[in-house]
Amino acid sequence: MKSLYKAYKAETILVVVYIREAHPATEDQTVETAGWKKINDLVYYQPKTFRERRKLAETACTFWDLPIPTLVDTMTPSVGDTYDSWPNRIYVIDKEGKIVYRGPKGPMGVKPREGEIALRKLLGKPDGKFVTPEDLSGSAMPGAKKGRPQTRR
Repeated sequence: MKSLYKAYKAETILVVVYIREAHPATEDQTVETAGWKKINDLVYYQPKTFRERRKLAETACTFWDLPIPTLVDTMTPSVGDTYDSWPNRIYVIDKEGKIVYRGPKGPMGVKPREGEIALRKLLGKPDGKFVTPEDLSGSAMPGAKKGRPQTRR
């Protein structure tokens, strides 16, 4: 997604919407048992307030070194439910608010190349070199650091 943002940020509005944490620690997990659900000996749980969710989104953006503007969904979650985006999904929406591309659900189903094709078509630039990988299925997130950001309880 970083490459997509870098390539198209001057011509589009590209954002990430943080809806909720996919893999929070459970109530009974401690520093000793949380495994990858901790960072620097802090255990991260599912946020219970918007303030916690916003802090978790900030932590995730820092952890993933994400330069893309990030919006944080409400606790309901309205965006997550409306767009059926759990755990993640790529959408391309035109200036009138019409969905022109609704990608498959992630994480393994996400197809950045399909999203880029739809975006380029919308921009009237179907030809040229792509900046996204053709397929991410079965691969780890590129650029991921060891561990997993979530929110501290």
